[in-house]
Amino acid sequence: MLGNALKSVAAAIASKTSRQAAAEALPGAGLNMAMGMLAGGPKAGLAYAGGDFLLNYPLVALARKISPAVEKEIKDVATGAVTKQLVPSGLEKGVNFAASLGSAPLVDYVTQGSLYPQIQPQAVSQLEQEQQQLLQRQLINRQQQAQQLAPGTMYQTVGLSRFQSPVPGVTLSDDVLALLAEAY
Repeated sequence: MLGNALKSVAAAIASKTSRQAAAEALPGAGLNMAMGMLAGGPKAGLAYAGGDFLLNYPLVALARKISPAVEKEIKDVATGAVTKQLVPSGLEKGVNFAASLGSAPLVDYVTQGSLYPQIQPQAVSQLEQEQQQLLQRQLINRQQQAQQLAPGTMYQTVGLSRFQSPVPGVTLSDDVLALLAEAY
């Protein structure tokens, strides 16, 4: 019984329709392999190519059974020879494209994202972040020195006639403003 099932599967794979479906699925698998290799290396490239082919091949074969490819005659102008070429149906083209797009997320789901290099985030203190942002502002604004900020904030105090409260709506007395102006 199992031998008969294997024989029928082998016969289905060896059929002309099956070979044509495999030929239509290979270009998408090649593209997914190239993108996978660029993103995650050879292991990822092979996984994405395999996933694309395993999803694409049966769906293209099914689409080809539902809506067969059309045979068109193409005439060579130089020699006058006429050749027949199979042109995939619109359903087959759409299924092929959709399966190629859908295969990558399925491979990621099956592999649990292990094909991509795992990046460990670094713990950075708030002070380091503020200093980095100040340097970025200094470079972007082409300043000679970093801007002066209110303590513990990113509130810029350079260019103000006098120090103002970093909290909108809070009014400070003249004595407090004078102390702050002296400190900065």
